[in-house]
Amino acid sequence: MKRFLAMIGAAALAVWASVGTSLAQIPKDTLVIGAAVFSDSISPAAGGYLTLSFSYQTWEPLVARDGDDKLVPALAERWEAVSPTQWRFHLRRGVKWHDGTPFTAADVKFTIDYVINPQTVYARKSRIAGVVGTDIVDDYTVDIRTATPSALLVRGLADIAIEQKATTEKLGIKEAHRKPIGTGPWKYVEWIAGDRYDLTANPDYWGGPPAMKNLRIRSIPEGATRVASLVAGETHIIEEVLVDLLPSIEKRRNLKIDAVESSVSLVLSFDTRKPPFNDVRVRRAMDYAIDKKTMLQQMLGGYGSVLDGQLVTKSTFGYNPTIEARPFDRAKAKALLAEAGYAKGFDTKINTMSGRYLSDVDIANAAAGMMTEVGARTTVNVLEGGVWAQLDRARDQGPIYQVGWFSVGDADFNTVWYTDDSKRNYWSNAEYNRLWEEARSTLDEAARLKAYNRMMEIMHEEMPSVFLFGLPRISGRSANVTGWKPSRDSLLRLHKVSVK
Repeated sequence: MKRFLAMIGAAALAVWASVGTSLAQIPKDTLVIGAAVFSDSISPAAGGYLTLSFSYQTWEPLVARDGDDKLVPALAERWEAVSPTQWRFHLRRGVKWHDGTPFTAADVKFTIDYVINPQTVYARKSRIAGVVGTDIVDDYTVDIRTATPSALLVRGLADIAIEQKATTEKLGIKEAHRKPIGTGPWKYVEWIAGDRYDLTANPDYWGGPPAMKNLRIRSIPEGATRVASLVAGETHIIEEVLVDLLPSIEKRRNLKIDAVESSVSLVLSFDTRKPPFNDVRVRRAMDYAIDKKTMLQQMLGGYGSVLDGQLVTKSTFGYNPTIEARPFDRAKAKALLAEAGYAKGFDTKINTMSGRYLSDVDIANAAAGMMTEVGARTTVNVLEGGVWAQLDRARDQGPIYQVGWFSVGDADFNTVWYTDDSKRNYWSNAEYNRLWEEARSTLDEAARLKAYNRMMEIMHEEMPSVFLFGLPRISGRSANVTGWKPSRDSLLRLHKVSVK
């Protein structure tokens, strides 16, 4: 309690000291979000769901997910399979780009062809990996062809932002991604990496203009400072409220807590290319060393769940009910380390971001302490979001890194990051790669489930990561805010959010 009071008190003083000038600079018609982590890019080609959340304020996909991971029409009003390897998308008419020009099938073909180009570096390319080409039927109808039957194409398209052909060809990809011209509910105003993202309402948005005239997403990485900003009225909504800070919001009548079970699996991933984690016995030892049940209660307040020795959560298609998590067993962990030749232990570190996931730093510190107790002397290195993204692109995130992988309801979407196709993997298994390809290349749901179940068994045996928790998402808001709830996939959906 003393630590909590000191932390929140110091943060609150810092925030209140700036309230006079900060509030004066925020117009009444502006919605202000306190973001836990800031991406170093707003490009739809970059990063993971953190970056996609920013991108989708301006750009949109053909098919979207709602906050509960259900597929809904976006730039495509409807779609159907013409054949097992050909899907037809009927586009929404009357949609305009932010510069006033009409959206057509030419923009869709341009985007999909660009993404699947082997020379293109695109973070979510694997979402539509089976696509081999596109055909324009007419201005508002486009066909997408796949090499094999693709059960995941429609869901995968929800992660691909459709870009404007004319502007991108005129300016080039890099410049077009710096100042986006999209079809979405918000128009770009200014992006300052590591600080804020300012946008204004698109009055011609096909879904109706946003409830607020302006939007500001602020970077507030420290959890206590985010809470203090909400208390001070500097923000209307804040992401990722830390468990030990919940009481400071719950006790105030003018503030509210919103929580949802997310589709994020939090893991500690190993660089299996180098000692000591190239030895599966060492990786299994770390799994035995971590008391996940105690951490769930202490670090997550009992929210969420302990993963059952596998990557996916119980609610995800592909979950294997026959697998059980390894129990907490320090003696077993020490014995495995000795067997692997590390009786005297070794030094290592965990890289993590702060505020990207609920209680991420606390979880990393707790895991490090438990690993140290069995001989793996572990420190924690907290990285800023931009540095994290650079290390991710370089495939050099350290011996252990903490990350959350989104399933958005289907195992394909987080198992992909452990495949060779992802170009982001550290661990490789030929059978796993083959099963992943098979599972996404058939429309037979039973065959897909069988493949994913075996993949979960392989991961449990090989331990490319310690599978920690299915994370909750907990946000705080002003009681004057309506139309908001946190999303399972962590994307900010702000079009209908308003402040009284």
